[in-house]
Amino acid sequence: MVILKNKQDFLAGLIFVIIGVLGILLGWTLTVGTITRMGPGFLPRLLSYSMVFIGLIISLKSIRFGESTLERWKWRPMASIFGGILAFAFLISRGGLVLSIILVTILSSFGTHEIRWHQTLFLSTFMAGLSVLLFIYLLGLPLQVWPS
Repeated sequence: MVILKNKQDFLAGLIFVIIGVLGILLGWTLTVGTITRMGPGFLPRLLSYSMVFIGLIISLKSIRFGESTLERWKWRPMASIFGGILAFAFLISRGGLVLSIILVTILSSFGTHEIRWHQTLFLSTFMAGLSVLLFIYLLGLPLQVWPS
């Protein structure tokens, strides 16, 4: 029988493995291509295999090293970050990049009890401006900036 010395690391490694396997399965139909002519599935598959590998290392390391137990789950940070990601996915095509970035930053800030509204509004405005500069002007991605 295997005795886990570090349950927290084991669970983190297991989550990495599950996300990596999901990435491999969901991107299985994408063309991988070669190293010189990468297909649309090259990077997702590379990242997915990397996540599985890292997850296995973390999980195996937790069997021998460390001492920790699982802490109580903190639902508020997870719900606020997951809600922010869902809001971004829903709004990016309808509300534009700026509104989506501002909303995801504000929703994610609810993950802590130490919300300072002026810092959150400054951060969301800064992130929206930086995203427009990076994704629209520098990379030239065809994203909608404002709601139509």
